[in-house]
Amino acid sequence: MSFKISLLSTSSAFVFSFFIYGLSAEAADVSPKGDLCAVSGLNGKVNIHGGIADNNNNNASGAFGAYGSLSAPIGCDFGLQLDAGFQQELNNTTFGGVAHVFTRDPNAYLLGVTGGYFDGAGSNIWAAGPEAELYAGQFSFEAWGGFANVNVNGFGSTNNGFVFADAAYYPIDDLRLSIGATLVGDSRFLRAGMEYQVADPISLNLNAKVGEDDYVAVSAGLTFYFGNSGSKSLIRRHREDDPRNRMIDIQGVNQTLTTHAQNKAKANTTTAAPTTAASTTAASTTVASTTVASTTAASTTVASTTVAPTTPASTTSTTTTTTTTFCPFGTVEGGSCNPG
Repeated sequence: MSFKISLLSTSSAFVFSFFIYGLSAEAADVSPKGDLCAVSGLNGKVNIHGGIADNNNNNASGAFGAYGSLSAPIGCDFGLQLDAGFQQELNNTTFGGVAHVFTRDPNAYLLGVTGGYFDGAGSNIWAAGPEAELYAGQFSFEAWGGFANVNVNGFGSTNNGFVFADAAYYPIDDLRLSIGATLVGDSRFLRAGMEYQVADPISLNLNAKVGEDDYVAVSAGLTFYFGNSGSKSLIRRHREDDPRNRMIDIQGVNQTLTTHAQNKAKANTTTAAPTTAASTTAASTTVASTTVASTTAASTTVASTTVAPTTPASTTSTTTTTTTTFCPFGTVEGGSCNPG
């Protein structure tokens, strides 16, 4: 536990330091005035990160991942983004992809429909639903939620609701501080993140995450932006170019869903065991009682059969032996006739 607390303390210190730095800086304009399209131009990004992860069922181990996104305008009012990626942690590899179709006013909101598939750690997830973002000055509020089908190998599939939600603050245009939550079925996670554009178009990322089964993960990485969107601040990249790659937020979820299914199966087995034992005992007792009763009855019958013939025989013998001797004359003395 002390190891996990150290990980969280270290990551919190980094985020807090950047937060203080941001508050002391003067924020620039969010976006230039005038009409802006949903996507400024064909663009993309690649993110790589590495760190450490731990939970109740595994020892702390290295974690790393790589993710990519490609965004394209569909006319001026709509946009399309495709995400893909993989991550390795706690001896499991998760991979998947996400597709976003949306409309957006970069100065106000994003509204669209998003679907994704995530496979790894003994389970796979199909998820689809609406996605929305709201922009309010230096604040952004982002969410994706809807319906998820979760299939755990060997335990069948279940239908669940899910939500990915984040609140972000840009103290300066090149620094994003965020907190968020992930809920898929009975799997829940909280996260905190920081992204700082150190040199256009490269940014530094730091992320921390905690969740079910004492899950803890801390990672650091780099994001590389490319395409026709030109040179711009980090906040404009996030609002004019590409929505968030949700592959990053699925970290730890597949592992936890598989563990929960296994634990439920063990609990059901444990609960059923006493019932089986009770039935067996009752059956054994009944058989035993029946056997004893039958045996006793049999023994009694045999005894009666054996004794019955013997008793009359003994009686007859005794009667013969004690028969009174008849003496027509005189008296009987000592068992013989005395003519006297």
